[in-house]
Amino acid sequence: MKFVASGVAATHAGVDAEDEVWESLKEAYGPDATGVAFRRYPVVDEADGRFDRELDVLVLSREHGLVVLEVKGYTIDQIARIEGERWVLSGTSQDAAAPYTQVREQGFRLLSHFTKEPSLMDRRANCVVAMHPVVALPNVTREEWVAKGFDDLPAAPRVITGDELTPAALRDRFDSLPDADSLSTSEYGDARAVLSGGQPISGERFPDAGKGEGATTGTDDEGATGTDGGNATGTDGGASTVANCTDATGVGDGGPSRADLFDELESGLKRLDDAQEEFAMQVPDGPQQVRGIAGSGKSIVLAQKAAQLHARHPEWNVVLTFQTRALYEAAREAVHRYYAYFADDDVDWSRLQVMHAWGGKTSRGLYYDAAQAAGVAPRTFSDAKAAFGDADGGLLANCCEEVLESGQPQERYDAILVDEAQDFEPGFLQLCHAVLKPPKRLVWAYDEAQSLQSLQAPSPTAVFGTDDDGAPVVDLKGQYEGGVRKSIVMRKAYRTPRPVLLTAHGLGMGLLRDAGAVQALTTQRGWESLGYEVERGDFRRHGEPVEVVRPDAHSPHPLRDREAARPFLSVSRAHSRAGEVEHVADAVAADVHEEGLAPEEVLVVPLGDVGDSRDFGDRVADALAKRGVDANRVWKGNVDDFREDGAVTVSRINRAKGNEAASVHVAGVDRVADDDRRADLVTRRNELFVGLTRTQAWASLSGVDHGVFDEVERVREQATGPFPALEFPAPTPDDLDRRLGGEEGAETDGDGDGEDGTGGENATLDDFEWVEQ
Repeated sequence: MKFVASGVAATHAGVDAEDEVWESLKEAYGPDATGVAFRRYPVVDEADGRFDRELDVLVLSREHGLVVLEVKGYTIDQIARIEGERWVLSGTSQDAAAPYTQVREQGFRLLSHFTKEPSLMDRRANCVVAMHPVVALPNVTREEWVAKGFDDLPAAPRVITGDELTPAALRDRFDSLPDADSLSTSEYGDARAVLSGGQPISGERFPDAGKGEGATTGTDDEGATGTDGGNATGTDGGASTVANCTDATGVGDGGPSRADLFDELESGLKRLDDAQEEFAMQVPDGPQQVRGIAGSGKSIVLAQKAAQLHARHPEWNVVLTFQTRALYEAAREAVHRYYAYFADDDVDWSRLQVMHAWGGKTSRGLYYDAAQAAGVAPRTFSDAKAAFGDADGGLLANCCEEVLESGQPQERYDAILVDEAQDFEPGFLQLCHAVLKPPKRLVWAYDEAQSLQSLQAPSPTAVFGTDDDGAPVVDLKGQYEGGVRKSIVMRKAYRTPRPVLLTAHGLGMGLLRDAGAVQALTTQRGWESLGYEVERGDFRRHGEPVEVVRPDAHSPHPLRDREAARPFLSVSRAHSRAGEVEHVADAVAADVHEEGLAPEEVLVVPLGDVGDSRDFGDRVADALAKRGVDANRVWKGNVDDFREDGAVTVSRINRAKGNEAASVHVAGVDRVADDDRRADLVTRRNELFVGLTRTQAWASLSGVDHGVFDEVERVREQATGPFPALEFPAPTPDDLDRRLGGEEGAETDGDGDGEDGTGGENATLDDFEWVEQ
């Protein structure tokens, strides 16, 4: 049985009793038992404010269904009498309580989520998951309970007493619960998915429910189904066309359309994996870092974490912040959906604030609010550029450092959750830390999918420095109470199909480039931290072949075994830019008109400098209009909006970061090799990597015929073949434009034993998206 504790240190009355019950469960049910137990699972049933906002202990097992435990530390002398639902107390801080009523009503509140799943309802519309409310009394014996006549009451509550907390006795008490059919494997899997928080990102089960990045529709204990990652025989994981740019996006005549397949992907019940679940449900008693590969679910679990913090502690001031303004609505909706799961009231947006990192006069931001509270006049982008334009570091970092040095930062927040941490320099994170109340619950997510410039999170010392005694201000070694890890790596990629992800890494690093790799991981451990395995070769033998593969378990894409979904990747090159425009317009129109995808589920990402990429986007928009498809060029709209219903999204890479779509068309691939561009080679490769990893299912690469396509074809052939892998010469570190660090110790997906998850210097994208306010 898996045990998930909340992690937050508890000081309330009765916590010792809860600890005793929790430890007894651990002794009674070992790892061979099929089930999961949660300590302080958040369930908010307002009930006139009478009840707690958490379940003391919640157990789900195949044999017993749901067992909901309300733990009370009363002695038998403190329970004067029981009158119906009301327990009259003596010698306690309360005169009366209703523990059985509380646990029963909270149990039914939780059970209501299970009734939303057809797979968990029988033919008579009854839920197949039994719910057993139980009051645990570790300071009362069964003999004492019986002697007072409590077991003979007309509505005697079901209790577990202290002498029944031995392993054998506790198992017997569970087995004595009212008869209920054991759950089948699939039923247990779906019930497990419900408890992990999969429903808010699965179809229309909750208000504004929609898609969710980074979770799988599988129902087994690993959160996935199937065994292959986007290949069957030959090279059907990808397709390629040359010169005439005929369409290469089809998924097969007569079979399900892309719209059908994507609906299947979106509507299935998703389950968070163990690493995601623990991170989302636990409350760290201090700073915490998470980093992961593309589509590993960091944004989703941050939203869930923010919602459950608000549900547990409505009095706390919680902030969820990020760099890309276009994420605002998506982040707010994800938080709203998760809060609707945990609670039956509305989010108090004055307490749970979703805000941009910078902010301004018309749009709140964390820096802007922190500066005002510290007595420092907040700077707009133009102010900052005038003041710090030639200074080292980013503009936002300089603004934050000004607040830290010139003002008096106020500790106003109880928790700050930072998405896209790879886009921030230390100054912003330092300001976040400064404005937090003790114990400084700063949670930041670092996404190497957004920036190949560094596959290694910066060390806490590099970001936060040391105190006067030389000790780190933030220490990510060890764990918090309840086994809450301070640093975690998520290696499983749910969003992007394996053939596309391998292609993105191969091209982003330039592993098969004629002139040699541009940037690369140079150790076996580094590749393993991204979820790969080294099949053969030795990275210490520079220039000799090495081969890395991505195991099925680390790319559990829901469509990986669907032949009709292939090819996931297509490649096309045109003789001219005009020809490429027409090809991209044809492919997008086919997605919408022939494959039935909603226009907003299609994304075009033109690569290149601002002028070139926008010009291409404008030309594609005109060509789409002739084909009856509307286009939303994001640079022309509201900076906080990315999607527009009924319109295909056309976006440069800086706004596409952090977003996703069913079908992504990355155009202008030849511009990756354009040395006349202002952007350096590393940045140009990163753009290609980020563009490809925006897809949830299908991706295409296009450009004007150029030698870089020979490299593209070599990578595509390896990534989409019958045995997907990347084989390349072991890079010589000194020959690289940038050497990418491997993870030096963070625990990965719950099976590592490292401690700090840090090391190396931080390198971030230099295309911050500032907006004049």
